[in-house]
Amino acid sequence: MEYAPEKVILSDEVVEDFIRLMETARDVQFEIGDKLIEQVELHNKSKNEVISYLAGILNVSATVLYDYYRVAERWSPEHREIYQSLDWTIYRNSDPIEDAELLDKAIDEGWNSTRFKEEKYPALKEPRAVLERVKSMLIRHKADWRPEVRSGIEQILNQLEKLLRLYGT
Repeated sequence: MEYAPEKVILSDEVVEDFIRLMETARDVQFEIGDKLIEQVELHNKSKNEVISYLAGILNVSATVLYDYYRVAERWSPEHREIYQSLDWTIYRNSDPIEDAELLDKAIDEGWNSTRFKEEKYPALKEPRAVLERVKSMLIRHKADWRPEVRSGIEQILNQLEKLLRLYGT
């Protein structure tokens, strides 16, 4: 007998709580970016100095802080208001002016961040790019291959190599 997982249904109240939390998380990310910009201007220091200092004090990756800074700098409060229902990753991968048409479509059609990225960069959907990503993921996780599937995965990698040669380099 085949196992069929039960469909999960959460109450409207629970879903609304998650929506509120996600919106709060997004707003906090913008707030951090805004505060970083403010501190750079206030202390007349370089972005690198402020971010490096805070990353060390807060024990967080400077990359994350740079990301917050960059996104907050690019997305004015006015643009944030216009495009307020987006996933943070879409904010990271877009420009509110250059990508306005694509952002409108993302909202109208309810795109997630993956779909947005694929629409912005169509080359990501090309078969060769997809095959390269699959190959890379398999190789990157080679240490995790269980012995009973190792030969099957190696066969898949060989097939991927053949397909990639057909597409050319």
